[in-house]
Amino acid sequence: MREAGPTGKSIITRPRPHSSYARLWTKGDERGVSLIWVAVVFFFLIASAALAIDSSGAFNTARTDQNTADLTCLAAVRELPNQSAAVDVAVQYVEANWPQMTGATLSVTLPTATYTAADGSNVFIDTRYDGADNKMYVRVTEVSPTTFGRAIGRDTITVVQEAACEEQEVRSGTGILPAGALGGSWNGRAFDCLDKHNGNCGAIDSGSGAKDFEEKVANGLQGNFLKHHGNRNALDPDNGYRTLTCLLIGMDPCNVLETETGEMVGPWKEGQRARFKKTVGADCIEGGDFNCDSIQQVFGDGLQPLSAIPDDEIWWWHDSLYGSLAAAKASNHPNAKHWFYNGDEMKCDSPRIATIPIVSQSMDWDLGGAPGTWPNGKKSMKIIGFYTVYIREPAHKADVDRDAMDTDIVWFGPDARCNTGEAFQPLGSSIPVNAGVRLVAP
Repeated sequence: MREAGPTGKSIITRPRPHSSYARLWTKGDERGVSLIWVAVVFFFLIASAALAIDSSGAFNTARTDQNTADLTCLAAVRELPNQSAAVDVAVQYVEANWPQMTGATLSVTLPTATYTAADGSNVFIDTRYDGADNKMYVRVTEVSPTTFGRAIGRDTITVVQEAACEEQEVRSGTGILPAGALGGSWNGRAFDCLDKHNGNCGAIDSGSGAKDFEEKVANGLQGNFLKHHGNRNALDPDNGYRTLTCLLIGMDPCNVLETETGEMVGPWKEGQRARFKKTVGADCIEGGDFNCDSIQQVFGDGLQPLSAIPDDEIWWWHDSLYGSLAAAKASNHPNAKHWFYNGDEMKCDSPRIATIPIVSQSMDWDLGGAPGTWPNGKKSMKIIGFYTVYIREPAHKADVDRDAMDTDIVWFGPDARCNTGEAFQPLGSSIPVNAGVRLVAP
């Protein structure tokens, strides 16, 4: 606008800004904008912290739920092909490992079942997974309330874990040979008439005389044989049984065998002939009917000398049972060689694989005890352990007349399997073998 100046000339003036317009640019109003940004950033920080805390809880929940799924599957699959029994065991294990599920609603439409809690958590069970009678599937779904997630409108977190498992056949060799070994270092010679009392040769009583003994050399003693350590009246720390005499071969668990009293050299030789001629299609045939598979032909890949295994990985070794570990690693013919096997090509039905019981005349023998001596006549011998052996000799039919079997001792890793797919778990194995049931990829 124009105004008259003191000299009469006109000047141009600008209007003063409106007061409300001016306040937009004050320093105090800049602080207000900052507060808005701080509030926004603070909200996102709180949300991130809430998600981090609840996610951490979800990871812990996932680990627990995975254990529940694994244990439930491994326990229940043993009941198959009885699907109803498998579901019952599964529910018991769910409740034992996840107490919040106790009293949930069970809905069964075999081969599947669902166990559902009020909060929506549930366990789905398939007792015929992949259409197989020996496979099972378990899916655990847990709905957990959030701790801080509610601040951002998230009230629950759902965690899903699954497991699949299968029942598998387990092999333990072809029974026990009726000739034992004493504790401590053993030369690998079964039925050694030079080392033991003549005629008896350390033979184990197998029933009613020579014919039964011959049959057991050929096919092995069949039964539920266990080892026992400690006082005869005390429970074994590993299997929970006292000393029990094997009065009848094939009875319930037992751990005390009797020595043979008669002269058994003849039946021992005839039993060997029968043992090695029974295999059809052997790689080596001599005299028309004799199996002479080498140790490489029986085990294939995965066999290595025990000396190749570090000492700290042989935690199950006890000198009073097996002798010096250093001596076993340095073993050479004519003493027994020691091997370690963890492959999947083993001919588990080979007659050249056998179990030798380690025995003691002391019914109170415990780890650290002395090996003792072979008795003369009929005496009780407590089973204190087992060897799984490859029978090296007789390698040919004519070698049967040498009397004693020369064997190599084989120890097994956790993944030892037969070439037919079954797990191999030697009697009394102190190595945790993946046998019986196993988890598989769902």
